[in-house]
Amino acid sequence: MINMQNKILVLLFLLFSVSNAESQNLPIPQNIGTQHPRVFGKDMSLNQLKELVQKEDWAAAIITKTQNNVAPYIDHYKTDKTWLVSRLQMYWKTKSTQVYINGGKYDHADGEAPVPTVKFIGGRGTPSSYKTPKLEDIKPYMDDPRGLYLQNKSTDEWEWGPIAATSGITNAINRQILSIARDAAFLYWYTGEEQYAYLAYDVLDTYLKGVYYLNEPIDLSHGHHQTLVSYIQFEVIQDHILNEITQCYDFLHDFIRDKNPESLTIYDATLQKWADLQIKNGVSFNNWNLLEAAHISHIALILENNSAYKNGKGAQYYLDQIMNQTSTRQWSMNKLMDYGYDKKTGVWNESPGYSMNVLSDFISFAEFYDRNFDIDLLKEMPILKQAVKSSAQYLYPNKYMVSFGDGHYNKLRKEPMLYLIENAKKYGKKDDEEYFTKMYQTIYSDEAREGKFIGKTIQDLFAEKPLQFDTNIKAAQLTDFNTPLFHVSHASWLVQRQGEGDSALMISQIGSLGNHMHSNGIAMELYGKGLPLAPEMGHGSSYFSIEYAEYYTQFPAHNTVIVNGKSKYPEMKSNHAFSLNAAYPKSGVKEGVFSGITFSDVSFLEPETYSNQRRVMGIIKDTIEEGYYIDIFRSTQKEGNNIKNEYFFHNLGQNLELTATNGTPLELKPTTKLAFGDGDLMAYDYMWDKKSMETSQDFKGKFNLVLKDKTVNMNLWVKGQQDREVFSVLSPKSTALPHGLLPDDINNNPIPTLVVRQNGEAWNRPFVAVYEPALNNQTNIQSVDYFGKNEFVGVHVNNKSGKEDFIFSNTTSNEKMNYNSFSVTGTYGIISKKADGFTLFLGNGKNISNGNYTLDLENETASAVLKSENGTMYFSADTTSVLTVSVDGKINNGILTDAAGTKYNGIYNKKEKTLSFKLPALLYQRVIIDMK
Repeated sequence: MINMQNKILVLLFLLFSVSNAESQNLPIPQNIGTQHPRVFGKDMSLNQLKELVQKEDWAAAIITKTQNNVAPYIDHYKTDKTWLVSRLQMYWKTKSTQVYINGGKYDHADGEAPVPTVKFIGGRGTPSSYKTPKLEDIKPYMDDPRGLYLQNKSTDEWEWGPIAATSGITNAINRQILSIARDAAFLYWYTGEEQYAYLAYDVLDTYLKGVYYLNEPIDLSHGHHQTLVSYIQFEVIQDHILNEITQCYDFLHDFIRDKNPESLTIYDATLQKWADLQIKNGVSFNNWNLLEAAHISHIALILENNSAYKNGKGAQYYLDQIMNQTSTRQWSMNKLMDYGYDKKTGVWNESPGYSMNVLSDFISFAEFYDRNFDIDLLKEMPILKQAVKSSAQYLYPNKYMVSFGDGHYNKLRKEPMLYLIENAKKYGKKDDEEYFTKMYQTIYSDEAREGKFIGKTIQDLFAEKPLQFDTNIKAAQLTDFNTPLFHVSHASWLVQRQGEGDSALMISQIGSLGNHMHSNGIAMELYGKGLPLAPEMGHGSSYFSIEYAEYYTQFPAHNTVIVNGKSKYPEMKSNHAFSLNAAYPKSGVKEGVFSGITFSDVSFLEPETYSNQRRVMGIIKDTIEEGYYIDIFRSTQKEGNNIKNEYFFHNLGQNLELTATNGTPLELKPTTKLAFGDGDLMAYDYMWDKKSMETSQDFKGKFNLVLKDKTVNMNLWVKGQQDREVFSVLSPKSTALPHGLLPDDINNNPIPTLVVRQNGEAWNRPFVAVYEPALNNQTNIQSVDYFGKNEFVGVHVNNKSGKEDFIFSNTTSNEKMNYNSFSVTGTYGIISKKADGFTLFLGNGKNISNGNYTLDLENETASAVLKSENGTMYFSADTTSVLTVSVDGKINNGILTDAAGTKYNGIYNKKEKTLSFKLPALLYQRVIIDMK
């Protein structure tokens, strides 16, 4: 059973049946009822809870823990009824009604209310030099023009800190006190002892009346912050104190009704105005919308029916606002889902961690709705099931998520999978139960299964039975739940993968479309030996830090190409996607696919410099251990103003070695280039230990990550060009890493970075690189050399196994590329040869030939494969094609038989000494050629 804690959208759909969300409004309840409490579900029975406490030790432990937590404050209350309430952070003396902010900083407050009002926090997301004090160390009724009396983190001395320097300490104190009041209110409901009620009431009454008289804060800068602010802090989404307030109110409701009924009117009016501000401010198109809706739903739950209020703003009104009504900063649920989810893949258009948070939030209300009303909301919103399935596409072979934008290398969230298992068991969906149980067992194979439910919080006391897994369903392979290639246009993200586990290879390519994205052009991450070796950098210390704005969100922090030192566009909410020109295999397809090769060809218009960029990337992997990446990056300023193009590649490690192809170290010298002083982006100044040399020669290198039990290398080979300069620099640490992948001393290391500067254009002189992850200074590649010129790029890779790969790339699919007896007409092709056979792979083109075997695609540019291994032939093509085989002239006929037994007669050309077979589009399969 999924823990109910933080199921923040629990009553969005209270007591109504679900209709087709695509075409109709969702109904709202006609009667919210009169019973309190109801904040944790429809059946909050005191008798049932007491039975549970008698039966289950964990439930009894929660009661004991809660009593112990409240006991010291009850003791204080007996001798000083003001002890706890006086620690609230209020405008005790000034009773200010109007707060003024200046952007993300507190400025001042004025006005006067008849009662003390709640004090505003100091700053938005800014670190504080002060510690949050213990309640016993807080000065009672603290309201001083000097600010807050706090302990300095550096000196441990107590001093007056200006409010603007105290970040969120004010709210942290108040939420702690409200949580004590909530616990006391619960204990009153549970025990009937009024000492708990009076303690809770004094706090709740003081706080809610203190909000009642507050006006919406005013931003003196007249900026974006005005659209985000709440009554007590800078972001409406951070009003999590509403959890404690609504729970305290709910448990205490009947006590207030009996003792001070006039207070209910003020409390409800306060909560109404708070909900109104949640609707008025915030952000509509991302997870903010859901978090705001969660706060509003908590309020709606404890309000009465609309008819109870003169203004008509009761439970139904606010549920309708978040479910069906759309305003500038609060969209309806249907509009939000329609906007955020990719219709085909079910992937949300934000950075992966945020995408998973949104999915978990949606699943949370589906779970609660199901548990309380026995209605299967997943039937009404099928995109949610697809979203849970597609979440596995985020995973590297090490079962950590990719990390583009403001992401982190973290585990996938469990809650969505767990609920889909629970849902499938309840509604008899055997296929779904098997699929999601197997998915969960596979992704969390190293963790204990869910067993007896052990609650930890008050909310858990109202939970149901734990989820029981079907033990007959076993784990599978991660590749059963993701695909060799996956593209989400809605988030400008493409992933390629081959193999499993530490020996697997995987590319994650990122544009900038959606929320929490960065200014990064066509960026990429590379996986190797169990790690994201070429990583993303994360968001720095915080979204509000200077390094976030100047470095972590900018091109130089990513594996990309920068034009003229100036490539840039808006980060966070970004609308700069790459275009997918071609890829193999097709997105989301795994059946009938040739294993061992993937590729993508994407284009991007860099807006700041008005430059065309195009990146071709691929994986070539023939055996478990052998495999490498191809990276071909073309870039040019459209109007010919090519001052320079710079290729950035960051990789984990303690150092980077660069040598000539013969192994002689490159003689790099300290340099002051790559600097803001040269007119480049400010981000260049975040790099240090800069060394460079001018060279037109091919070179190779190795990043070295030394761990306790092994050394992980990234070997690299780079094609030389005229007017080149090669740099080795150190870049700031990746803040995406510290979630269990590596030890802290590695996480905090700077990132060695290769920068290759191409003076002038880099379209006819593109950046061409081969990358190979390896262990302990080994390599499976013997040599790399190059052929072709201008837009035709050729790479020849000699593997130590004896296999040779010839990679062809061009910007057009109509121009034939020739090398020795080989030819390719297309944008990407690979011709491989080894002792036991050969491979022809046409990624996006019309023709490929190794001199003996030729594939011609008749109607369109497409992908095709022909492989011969130990005398066995394999073939596939996306369209009608002609397979031509050179023969020795001693035959006059031939038949090709596909895997289904269909026979295709060959046509013999005596003059050309060839045998040709016209074949339809076929999935990858074994074929037999019988020559007569």
